[in-house]
Amino acid sequence: MLFKLRFVPTIVATLIYLMVLWVSFEDEAASDGFTRFGFPFCFYSNSGGKFLPGYRPAFGFNPLNFVLDFLILALIIMVANYLYVRYINRALQG
Repeated sequence: MLFKLRFVPTIVATLIYLMVLWVSFEDEAASDGFTRFGFPFCFYSNSGGKFLPGYRPAFGFNPLNFVLDFLILALIIMVANYLYVRYINRALQG
């Protein structure tokens, strides 16, 4: 295996990503706004608001943006593991 994932940096990177995802969540559909979920790409959107006749933007789940968000999370995990091995693990070993 070329790249070994370590438990601590993987969990820390995932928790940081989930916190950013939670902070970027918008839930304003009940007040004539939009509900958006996803970071950095919005993979779910909805609205309870009114629109002009004939205009209805695309709402719902976007699988492409979900896959892109998942790939970005994987990239963040790999970078966190690399930095952990490169700096923290070597510093702890001496």
